[in-house]
Amino acid sequence: MSSQTVLITGLNGFTAPHIAHQFLSNGWNVRGTVRSTSKKEAVLNLPSLKEWAAKGKLEIVIVEDFLTSDWSEALNGADAVVLAASPFNMTLKTYEEFAHPAVKGTTRILEAAAKVSSIKSIAYVSSTVAVMNYLTPAATHEGKIYTEKDWLPWTEEDAKKEDFSAAHWYCISKKYAGRAARETKERTGATWALSSYCSPGIYGPVEHINDIKEIKNLTPGSDLSTSSLYRALCGGEKSPISPEYHVQYVDVNLAAAIYSGVNKKSNGRFLTAGDFWTFQKFANIARQLRPDLSKFIVKGNPEGRVDPEEGSYRLDASASEKELGITYRKLEDTVRDTIARFEELGAYKDN
Repeated sequence: MSSQTVLITGLNGFTAPHIAHQFLSNGWNVRGTVRSTSKKEAVLNLPSLKEWAAKGKLEIVIVEDFLTSDWSEALNGADAVVLAASPFNMTLKTYEEFAHPAVKGTTRILEAAAKVSSIKSIAYVSSTVAVMNYLTPAATHEGKIYTEKDWLPWTEEDAKKEDFSAAHWYCISKKYAGRAARETKERTGATWALSSYCSPGIYGPVEHINDIKEIKNLTPGSDLSTSSLYRALCGGEKSPISPEYHVQYVDVNLAAAIYSGVNKKSNGRFLTAGDFWTFQKFANIARQLRPDLSKFIVKGNPEGRVDPEEGSYRLDASASEKELGITYRKLEDTVRDTIARFEELGAYKDN
């Protein structure tokens, strides 16, 4: 029996290589999309993926623009699709810069996928910013437990407000992209299963990076997971503690939930979330695990608050744990693996 093929969009992103590895290690072929030849070469040389490319299990196709490019080559013969590409760039200047690739791009690829009979399952990587308002202090949520049934209250009309900015636009675009995916399936009569995965901050090894210089040269606000991890674990013990935008996080083993959902042809919306956390707790664990690297790891106030404030909300991920058979990894494991990857990249070499 021939291997199944999954198309993963945005394979050069933070989470996508982890998703690819999950499928590859379970016998699938992976076809990834990137937007340029340079990004294609970079992905093919990633340590976690290059061996699979050499075996002919991984291929990369270039899709320059979600809105104008022809998706037929990328989708041809695919058994499943994971939509992992979406702009997470707080330097963008308008709502449309988020919405066009996120909402219209999602609609366009799913319209094309509805015409491909081999596709049996599609997964959309969403965010818990589509579930709730993250821009209010966590404690003001009065201990609310959020589930898959909750939606961000803002609308696209709200995006036009003068006091709304990139953070608001990103949240709204994720909400409407998720709804666009469901609407497109219904409108086209597509028979594939459709599952979406709403996650808080995603942290873990930076497998999408080939050279530590890539992190040092990041535009502020363009890759928050990577830049905040680097600052916390490599920026020096006197660096300021980064603010956290979530009271829970999820490890990159989110990829296992996505694989499970695709493999089981699950339908529906899932919250995916692990431990409660703060960056101070993250730093304390890192310094305890690796005292030999303490001069590189932010210190902050080790005696300060390490848990979310009283009254903070909680994300109920029990549905994904039960239906997808997932056990979310603990913060200590995430910290250990992330440090190990930074070591591989040479982040702890003295200049």
